Amino acid sequence: MTDMPALLEKINPWLARQHAEKYQVKSLQSANGGYSNITLVGELTHHQGNVHSGIVVRIQPEGAAVFPDCDVQAQYQTMHLLRQAGLPVPGLLGLEMDASILGAPFFVMSRIEGQVPNENPLYHLEGWFHDLKPDAIKQCWFSGIEGLAKLAKLDWQSAGFQFLLPPKEQSALEHQIHYYENMLRWSEQLSGKHYALLDRCLNWLVANQPNTNALSLSWGDAKLGNCVFQNGQLTGMLDWERPALSNPVDDLSWWLMLDQSLCTGYGVPRLAHLPSREETIAHWEKVSGFSAKDLPYYDVFSAWRFAIIMTRIGRIFTERGWVPVEAEMDLRNGGSRLLELLDERLHF
Repeated sequence: MTDMPALLEKINPWLARQHAEKYQVKSLQSANGGYSNITLVGELTHHQGNVHSGIVVRIQPEGAAVFPDCDVQAQYQTMHLLRQAGLPVPGLLGLEMDASILGAPFFVMSRIEGQVPNENPLYHLEGWFHDLKPDAIKQCWFSGIEGLAKLAKLDWQSAGFQFLLPPKEQSALEHQIHYYENMLRWSEQLSGKHYALLDRCLNWLVANQPNTNALSLSWGDAKLGNCVFQNGQLTGMLDWERPALSNPVDDLSWWLMLDQSLCTGYGVPRLAHLPSREETIAHWEKVSGFSAKDLPYYDVFSAWRFAIIMTRIGRIFTERGWVPVEAEMDLRNGGSRLLELLDERLHF
């Protein structure tokens, strides 16, 4: 995917067919970050008025990536339904399942203007979000939490998300546990390693499932680093690769876990003036109308899932030479560190 002129020659005729030659892609380049899709960013020209705007191209990866499956069609469908429901997701410009165009299925979307908190380097240590005034930091944080609450309150059945329902013989939670257990086995097969802590945690998760029937639409990767902000307000919710029907607290737990993994998990102090866990939970409960009583279980579930994902990301980083082999990033990372701390308390 490095021959950008060749990609432009292929994608512009396709885009012209989709939109009656209203647009033309003027430039494309690889995006930083993201490991489960191939992501390109570029500039789009609107022929009427010569207006310029940003676009993003998501291409389905070939071979073993972060997840054992990657379905750009499901991502596109999810974003289409969310946009219809009034959630701040990017505008969509087209989906193509014919791999002959770019070598794999892909979709094109608009780029939402604004700023995204950086994770590399960590926003706890530096960057535009780190440098905001205390009130602005809190405003962004709570605006993101309100986005999570809006998603949790969404009538997912009326919005058309029945395609995310689990098989009849499984609950939504059992379905997710089964998916990530299969991902763990797949990751072990690729790495040739056995991740004993993740197995012990799996047994704990199966034995301690909460008795809750409430279901909400889950983002699947709810975090500051997937939020676009303008003037302290959430204007974009990005990366819809793992949507699911889940307990309403699922996204809240993932949000809190990811933030903790980027400080505690790396041994650095948490950014001052960020709202506390208690303040965050209270605000989410107030604006969502849901109880966070199941959060302790989902704290473990989120850390377990993240540690499994990091077994793959760690191997990818090592294979690409981004980290040394001796770092054992698949074993030693922010997710595994949080799981170790939970294990000390809960004794998986």
